[in-house]
Amino acid sequence: MVPGLGEHTGRYVHVGDFFQKAGFDVLGIDVRGQGRSGGTPGYVERYDQFLEDVRAGIRATKVFPLFVFGHSFGGQLTLALAARNEPNIAGYLVSGPWLALTNPPAAWLVGLASLLNRIYPKCRFPNGIERSQNSSDEAHLDSLVDLDFNHGFITPRTFFEIVAEARRLLADPRANAPVLIAQGRPDPVTSVEASIQFYQRLEAPAKELKIYDGFRHELHNEKGRAGVLEDYLAWIEKTIPLANPSAEPRAAM
Repeated sequence: MVPGLGEHTGRYVHVGDFFQKAGFDVLGIDVRGQGRSGGTPGYVERYDQFLEDVRAGIRATKVFPLFVFGHSFGGQLTLALAARNEPNIAGYLVSGPWLALTNPPAAWLVGLASLLNRIYPKCRFPNGIERSQNSSDEAHLDSLVDLDFNHGFITPRTFFEIVAEARRLLADPRANAPVLIAQGRPDPVTSVEASIQFYQRLEAPAKELKIYDGFRHELHNEKGRAGVLEDYLAWIEKTIPLANPSAEPRAAM
């Protein structure tokens, strides 16, 4: 499991519990600069360093079939692995991927960030995401653990690295294993239209798109999250035979 930018795996404990009860082994990964991981918060020198962190988690599992689940920025990382033909992956499950933002930053702010990317790439900008954009279930959000490990900012270098990868993915949508893309509508954070465009052009062994009307950005934290997680499980279980027809319906993610 790969969280979104500025959050951490502690916000996914209930997701991990759900899949463990279904018979899965679960590993959550905080890439550098997030959660309990080292590095400068909100900063990366180059995009491939994020991929290196996720691959380190993949290597640590040493099991097959293996599914990668990523949300928002983590969803983009998941699709980036798929586009790079990451070996030994049975499927990619992507929630609200950062392919484009619903409300991109103003041109003047992008220009300022571009200048700072050259002279002060670790400068922090607020990401502008309100908690209410993530989920309508305030009580559930309050119940998530280690809330102080979240951060609500992004640095110019990280922003431009992520935007560049989003453009690469949209220009050449492909995956080396089945893909499920799930998104709320309207999603106030990442663009539903970009996800639909990506899905329509995506070349993959199998693909599926699920749109949840009335859900906000974090489907797994919305009031209807139980149904969403059941949909994820059903997709994984029907995808396992595509990876290994003799496999039992138990895997890792």
